[in-house]
Amino acid sequence: MLSDEQVQQLSSMGARRYLTDVMHTEASDRNIIRLWLEFCLKRIRHDFEYWARTMTTIADKGKGRDTAFTLNRPQRIYLKAMEQLRTEEKPIDIILLKARQWGGSTLTQLYMLWIQLVHKRNWNSVICGDIEKQSSIVAGMLAKVITRYPTWATGGKRLVTSPYQGAQKTRVISRSNSRYSLGSAQKPDSLRSEDISMAHLTEVGLWKATQGRKPEDLVQSIFGSIASGPYTMKVIESTAKGVGNFFHRTWIDAVELRNNFTPVFIPWFTIDLYSKPLSQADYGSIIESMNEYEQHLFSLGATLEAIAWYRDKRREMPDEWRLFSEFPSTPEEAFQSTGRRVFKISYVNSMRKNCVPPPFIGDIVCNEGESGAKGKCEFVAAAAGEKEENSLSVWLMPDKENLLRDRYIVTVDVGGTGNKADYSCIVVADRIAMLDGGVPEIAACWHGHIEHDKLAWKAVEIARAYGNALLVIESNTLETEGTEGNNFEYILNEIAGRYSNLYCRTSQLEIRQGRPRRWGFHTNSSTKPMVINFLIKALRDDLYIERCLQTTYELDLYEFKENGKEMGAIEGNHDDRVMATAILVWTCYNHPLPTKPTAHTGNRRNRIISEASI
Repeated sequence: MLSDEQVQQLSSMGARRYLTDVMHTEASDRNIIRLWLEFCLKRIRHDFEYWARTMTTIADKGKGRDTAFTLNRPQRIYLKAMEQLRTEEKPIDIILLKARQWGGSTLTQLYMLWIQLVHKRNWNSVICGDIEKQSSIVAGMLAKVITRYPTWATGGKRLVTSPYQGAQKTRVISRSNSRYSLGSAQKPDSLRSEDISMAHLTEVGLWKATQGRKPEDLVQSIFGSIASGPYTMKVIESTAKGVGNFFHRTWIDAVELRNNFTPVFIPWFTIDLYSKPLSQADYGSIIESMNEYEQHLFSLGATLEAIAWYRDKRREMPDEWRLFSEFPSTPEEAFQSTGRRVFKISYVNSMRKNCVPPPFIGDIVCNEGESGAKGKCEFVAAAAGEKEENSLSVWLMPDKENLLRDRYIVTVDVGGTGNKADYSCIVVADRIAMLDGGVPEIAACWHGHIEHDKLAWKAVEIARAYGNALLVIESNTLETEGTEGNNFEYILNEIAGRYSNLYCRTSQLEIRQGRPRRWGFHTNSSTKPMVINFLIKALRDDLYIERCLQTTYELDLYEFKENGKEMGAIEGNHDDRVMATAILVWTCYNHPLPTKPTAHTGNRRNRIISEASI
């Protein structure tokens, strides 16, 4: 707004001098009022909050009266995200994860109306809830704002709405000639083939998938009508309703930059309603009695008044997971949908503090293709804008100056090959700090879908790059694919013939007795609890440094199944990073510390890495 020439002149000259020197007119009260209204019309184009406070009237919830729309604290957090996209002339594509009772839906609709009334003409919008009643409530609010809109801002003409071509669920706003349409996930037909520029999908976490109709299909049909550009809007908002559903998957994709939505989370403690008044004498006792989790809340921005309220609420809701779901402090808590989680939230939150974006994203390429046991390998960075799936994230490049034997360990969890199958994961740990009493650190992670033979050789390439690291490949899937009767000639045998440092679970005694070598780590009812329990201890006692944020998300979604014995990801989610990391951390602490390489390191027959040696 300050770049506007008239505003600059008014700022420097004042209203009266501007009227006389620039407008060459009398500085009368009447002319000053006209100039003031002209200034206000400029301001409402730039300042949504000013427009909302001075131009709109909404129901004051719970008080039975109407009031001007004045933004609260969480609404300002949300507005900041929308305004950043608008002023950068980017599509306003947002996924909003919210706590209750702060007016997120109201703000979304009024922001869209602001664009329709102030910035654009013929700029149509859609409002879609789970059921029609949700959309109807929003429509009633819009009708009130439009009919009470100040006439001085519309050239003296009162705004009205009317049915579009006789359709009551689509209304046209006079003067702007923009439309808004109502619909629901349960009755979506009226929303198809609409010429729209903005869409607000509310409480998407409640949308259910039914036979022949999925939430993503409806979303795609609505968003597909929007030609993305400046001032277009796509807003998906909801309170969290469990994990594995469309809303949760879209949120995770937004966080991991796999779609174009900007993720916005509103924690409970930003909402003034969730606060308890304290006397001056209460502050000291609250501070002195704060537990570890309350200190974590304070570090996130919760006030002492909010923490006091939370204490009372915790007494009412003793189930921690239910409390987190109803009043989330973080997105991970919001999606907490089970009381059977394996890894405590406090442990995961502590580990998450060390997570940082990888300095390198790309792949490792060897000049001899699938025979990757030989040939020069190099790290090749991904092109700008390239998707991160099937890529290698690196936090620590191999240290070629100090390559101790088994300084690095590489583990592999084998997944499926289809796009909807489990992912495969390769994780690398650097153990150099363990020589001085420190802990291992995650150095790199490859994640994606790939054929199993290519995955195995990819792991060899990565292990070779990291100083001929000990390579531990989870063997269940490979054995199932390659074993017929007593035939163990599957891909791990081929790798063992070309790579010198492959993990073997057959003891040296069994080998001397003539038993075949069994390569790889076999995950079963005995070894899986072993590595998972060790990972729990590692998180609790800070026994390793996690760098990958996505791994911590998987830790949040890892649960005990209903029988109380089996463990795995909550339905609809994946645990490949968890399993690869669990095997990795267990191996880091149960394998001898790094040593200087010997002259015979390259000969596999001179060195069998097995469960017995570990």
